[in-house]
Amino acid sequence: MKKKLIIIAGPTAIGKSSVAVDLCKEFNGAVVGADSMQIYKGMDIGTGKITAEEMDGIKHFMLDITSPGDYFTVFDYVQKAKICIDKILKSSELPFVVGGTGLYISGLLSGNNFAEAAKNNDVRADLENITQEKGLEFMYNYLQTVDPQSALKISKNDKKRILRALEIYIVTGKPKSQSATSSNECDYDYLFFVIIPSNREALYKDIENRVDRMISDGLVKEVESLLQYKDCNSMQAIGYKEIVEHLEGKTTLTEAIAKIKINSRHYAKRQLTYFRNMPFEKIFVEKNNDLYRVVSDIIREKYE
Repeated sequence: MKKKLIIIAGPTAIGKSSVAVDLCKEFNGAVVGADSMQIYKGMDIGTGKITAEEMDGIKHFMLDITSPGDYFTVFDYVQKAKICIDKILKSSELPFVVGGTGLYISGLLSGNNFAEAAKNNDVRADLENITQEKGLEFMYNYLQTVDPQSALKISKNDKKRILRALEIYIVTGKPKSQSATSSNECDYDYLFFVIIPSNREALYKDIENRVDRMISDGLVKEVESLLQYKDCNSMQAIGYKEIVEHLEGKTTLTEAIAKIKINSRHYAKRQLTYFRNMPFEKIFVEKNNDLYRVVSDIIREKYE
């Protein structure tokens, strides 16, 4: 029998965490985070990390599990999240995977086929830029270093396959020759809910209000305490990179806040597009007064 799993996904500031906590109370559940920034210790305000008070006694996993200076891949996430899910099931509880990082959710549902999960437009854009700057021969030599088995099967002139193999390596932390397997059987009997805004402008307003709360809660001070990591992957997160620019004197605080709001809006759009395009069975639920009832009824019908 496949393992039971509920997924609550959606764009930033849509209210995933509070809905998940309420559902966990009803269905004896526990939460496994699926947020690529909330895994980092000390990055609390800018990531919108749930507080102990907001958890209201519900167990949460995959938060604060690594340092902002560490390089954490999709492969790392899937391995650790699966252990947490098994632990929850062993306690006769229902696991709820909750978050907005579609790549993490794809990795969980893709069985062992991490190569299929390792699609990341930002990484691809970076690789394209490096290729323009240093040339395809440089990229092929790099591939020979990190994944010699794949390099043997790829022509040194085949730009598309060279960059794809490097993309897999960067996102998963494993060479394509190791990370891609013949199995893509999903381990879970899952329900995958995507919360979508009933009104796009209302979501944008929620995002702007959330950014204002982050500033008043001390985001600038939080970023100051993390400046030693400013060149690390973690600090490229929205809310952190803009405040770093302000602290370095490149922008005013007002300009930094405006940038965070714009970048967060763009990120929410990308999240919605990503979730729509994910090749898994999904249930889209509008954020409105009936949201909780709709999701609760579907869960009850499937699992009770």
